[in-house]
Amino acid sequence: MSKYPKPALTVDAVVLSGSGEAMEILVIRRGRAPFRDWLAFPGGFVDAFELPFSAALRELKEETRLDLPPTRAIPLSLRAKKDRDPRGWTISQPFLFWLPESRYVRGCDDAREAQWVPLRELPRLAFDHGAILCEALGCFWQPMPTAVAPLRTVGAFGVPEYFPHHPVFYGGTFDPWHLGHHACVSLCPNPQDVVVVPDANPFKKGPSDRCYWSLFRELQSAVADLGACVFPGFCGREQPNPTAQWVPYVTRESRSLLVGEDSFASFPDWFEAETLAASLDTLFVAPRHSKPKSLKRATTWLNAHGCQVARLANHPYQELSSTKLRENQ
Repeated sequence: MSKYPKPALTVDAVVLSGSGEAMEILVIRRGRAPFRDWLAFPGGFVDAFELPFSAALRELKEETRLDLPPTRAIPLSLRAKKDRDPRGWTISQPFLFWLPESRYVRGCDDAREAQWVPLRELPRLAFDHGAILCEALGCFWQPMPTAVAPLRTVGAFGVPEYFPHHPVFYGGTFDPWHLGHHACVSLCPNPQDVVVVPDANPFKKGPSDRCYWSLFRELQSAVADLGACVFPGFCGREQPNPTAQWVPYVTRESRSLLVGEDSFASFPDWFEAETLAASLDTLFVAPRHSKPKSLKRATTWLNAHGCQVARLANHPYQELSSTKLRENQ
């Protein structure tokens, strides 16, 4: 017997069909605890010495009667966060499958039922499946570095028909989105060019039961009046995701960032700040309570690295803390 503790290994099958607003997802209604009667992805435990991909195909067939060939799969990020499964230390390998059209399915084995659900009607999901779904949808966003070659021509749910030629990325946890966030986007010269990027904060522990699919849908609704779009691909990530590791690789000639003054003041200390600054056209800065000396330092540093700094107009919420703004929702 090994002296090293071992996690349970599971797999999840994220099966999407169709495109655009008509895109559907295959889900099961769980027949057992935990999350009995909740919607979830087909999946289950990997048998001893079984390949995870083989297990995903097996569980998919056992629970839904959907038999897919072994070549149609895209592995997503391994999920290992503590408390992701109430049964204990469980690591999951999700796989993404895309079909042009939905096929016949029937709930079997551990699944009380199996069904195709339009994404626009999909409610909260069990476990961390909402975060896994957000990552899967990010694979369809052609200009983003998360795009996967076989999916780049598929218009997925949530992908705007027009992706800005000069996108302005606005990142944060946005949980919840509040009036201060809304004001910052509205002050940009072209709010419809803003891409809201919900992401995990490595310095804050979010709630373990948060359904990030629900957060993504809430953010879509919150920015609809501004014409902005929401990128789901990093929503609910388990690993730190520095801006410099993805913004420079967006396939657009120019890219800009929208930040608050507090984040702007610390920009020279960001991870790989020089690489990031060199990739940016403009840094839009929304007013926030910050020290003028820190702002001057950041402005001088960015100008020296070829990045323009554009200060946005004042707004009614700039002096309020995030806590106060959440209380006023």
